[in-house]
Amino acid sequence: MKTLVLGIGNPILGDDGVGFHVAQELAKLIEDDAIAVEDTSTSGLNLLDFIRGYDRVIIIDAIKTDECEPGEIYRLRPEDFSKSVHLATSLHDTNLPTVIEMGKKLLSEEMPHEIVIFAIEVEEIDKFTEEMTVKVKEAVPKVLNLVLGELGKK
Repeated sequence: MKTLVLGIGNPILGDDGVGFHVAQELAKLIEDDAIAVEDTSTSGLNLLDFIRGYDRVIIIDAIKTDECEPGEIYRLRPEDFSKSVHLATSLHDTNLPTVIEMGKKLLSEEMPHEIVIFAIEVEEIDKFTEEMTVKVKEAVPKVLNLVLGELGKK
């Protein structure tokens, strides 16, 4: 089974870079030809170029719900976002659930059969900094362990 672990985020926007940082740490830990680990600042439909062609994809990304504490980790599946699928005014701003849904409709043969998303509740995403806030930084080892467990590498 071809698996992709994809960390999404902008490493110069504080907590938004959490997925990027987790992927970089995972790349140091995973030595398996069946598992690719990548990080990207790409968003919108460009994400389809990364995820298509894999059997399983594990995505690590920031999420801001204002309902939970920063550093809280959610394990989600695309169906958990059914209410947030929508058409954006720009295809570059299309959210992850919408990208996945569009991929299933347009590229069904190439889309992964299994998608798991580890989303980390963030605090600061509007300030230019390479530093994450304390609670989000503390979540990084926990997310590493969760992803490794998902891959059967724990």
